[in-house]
Amino acid sequence: MGMIGDAAEGIKAVGQIAVKPLLAIAFASGALLYAPAHLVDAAGLVDFLTKYRMWVGVALLASCAYLLAHGLTWIFNVLGSWLGDARMRKVRRKWLTTLTPDEKAVLVPYIRNQAASIDYSLNDGAVRGLEGKGVLYRASSVSYGLNFPFNMQPWAREILVAEPELLM
Repeated sequence: MGMIGDAAEGIKAVGQIAVKPLLAIAFASGALLYAPAHLVDAAGLVDFLTKYRMWVGVALLASCAYLLAHGLTWIFNVLGSWLGDARMRKVRRKWLTTLTPDEKAVLVPYIRNQAASIDYSLNDGAVRGLEGKGVLYRASSVSYGLNFPFNMQPWAREILVAEPELLM
């Protein structure tokens, strides 16, 4: 596989290390290194600690570094998801504020009549445009002829029920 493949496998293996065992290692090594001398003596670990103090310290440092990296990765993923959702809400709102008259005419029955599903032709460009924007979705792949049932996405219904003036 070569050196690059081996390095990639090593990085992947480190990324798959479970957090709970590393947390236990961090607590155990930290407790052992920073415990009062009389507790270490009472546990009978004085000889072990004098012989392996450096390796216990390395275990503490490595496990804490991995746990910190894991925590920071989680925080960045949550923030990235939150920012992505906020950006998408803004884009969706913009889509609904810039609807053409044809698109508004397609959406009015969903709000005014509180319809869950309406049949439209696949040849209708306004419907296909709204489907492309994610405002509508095809509810079924079964139809009679070219008319298919289309439903409105919940996020679009929520905005348009709260602000029906967007359809005026």
